[in-house]
Amino acid sequence: MTEEFKKRQEKLRKLVLDFEMNLSQNKKVYYDSEYYEKIVKWYIDNHKFKKGLDAANFAIFQHSYSSDLLFLKANILVAMQKFKESLEMLDKAYLLNPTDENIFILKGQVFVILGRIKKALKVFKSAIRFSSNKDELYYQIGLAYKSSERYKKALKYFKKAVNSNISHENALNDLAECFNILGETKKSIKFYKKFIDQDPYSEFAWFNLAKVYYNLKKYNKSIKAYEYSITINDEFSSAYLGLGEAYKKIKKFKKATKIFETIYELDGPGFDIYYHLGNIYFLRNEYDISIKFFQKALKEKEFHLKSLIGIGKSLSSIEKWHEAIHYFRKAISIEGDNIICLKFLAKAEFEIGNIISSKELFNEALKLNQNDKDIYLDYSFIYYSNDNFEKSIEIIENGINELPKESILYYRLVIYLLKAGRYKESISVLESALSINFNNHYILFEFLPELNENSAFYRIINQFKENRL
Repeated sequence: MTEEFKKRQEKLRKLVLDFEMNLSQNKKVYYDSEYYEKIVKWYIDNHKFKKGLDAANFAIFQHSYSSDLLFLKANILVAMQKFKESLEMLDKAYLLNPTDENIFILKGQVFVILGRIKKALKVFKSAIRFSSNKDELYYQIGLAYKSSERYKKALKYFKKAVNSNISHENALNDLAECFNILGETKKSIKFYKKFIDQDPYSEFAWFNLAKVYYNLKKYNKSIKAYEYSITINDEFSSAYLGLGEAYKKIKKFKKATKIFETIYELDGPGFDIYYHLGNIYFLRNEYDISIKFFQKALKEKEFHLKSLIGIGKSLSSIEKWHEAIHYFRKAISIEGDNIICLKFLAKAEFEIGNIISSKELFNEALKLNQNDKDIYLDYSFIYYSNDNFEKSIEIIENGINELPKESILYYRLVIYLLKAGRYKESISVLESALSINFNNHYILFEFLPELNENSAFYRIINQFKENRL
């Protein structure tokens, strides 16, 4: 905040205080309409709508022919959700100034809020013929179409807004959203590249191009685009955030950490950055640090689900099972059907010996999602660890029925069949597992080191290895 800005704000604040003091003392007050406008705008900017309305009424009593004061009053009425009254006020303002495009814009916005899209479009379009601010009118038309889920129409007008004003940030962002909704990825890339050719210094164009590449999982291209955006505007926090997320995706965690720390320097402490730093330190396996940042995030948002889960997962990773359970339970109290919570809580309960609770939780998790291989693996392991091999076989076979291409389930079934003494069946399943994913056969020897001395198994594995060469 510059000193000049501070001085202007202080001067304005003094004007407002003088106005309020004169009113409280019942003094006769008269200001020029411009002064009243400043006072009313100050109330609007500071969300003091009741006082703003009183000031507007007082000002209009003295300057009944000021369309600007009537317009400001209409703004306050909209903020107070008094839409009918705001429209009446805008009609009065229009009679005094029929070519004020701001009146048309606000009136159209009110109609959009009320769901009267046709009426809103008519108002916006009628102002285009005399407007010097066509980009904003095009943008508002786009928003009206977007609100009624007519995305192709919205796209058309967002493009018009951008073509009319190459720096219209909101139009660019909404344009990106419409491209995404319509699934027109290739068209969006082509558009942004063409736009960048016209204005290579548009940080928002580079930013939106980066988001498209990110959604396409083209993370290296996304990183380059984010970096261009940041080069143009080195205080563009959203671009830093996107860049950090992209580095996470390609597992460059140190670089991601540095980016998130930069955001911290730019924006200061706050929930978002605490959460992101907690997440990145978790991915770096630095669990004590991740816990600290997740806890800081929770101080900002006490019931933030992902932060609670983050702490629970971090505590699980360092085998602090009882503490982890506390956080998972708290997360489940917020969202009872969260599959991640149920899975991790079930595993934690198993680790501290609460077998019955663990089984119940895994059962609940399976009811919610039958396409998660980890549930079948962890649930079946409970029975395996208690020598109930037939039950563990049953669970893993259910998993294979649901996920017939998951080789890890087949390898686990091989192990369970061997332990159950069903050797011939295990050989058949082993062949299926090797044909799906040969490279995962190491799982067998991690579970059952004694297989290193099983020549029959080695022979089968080697046959598949030779066939692959």
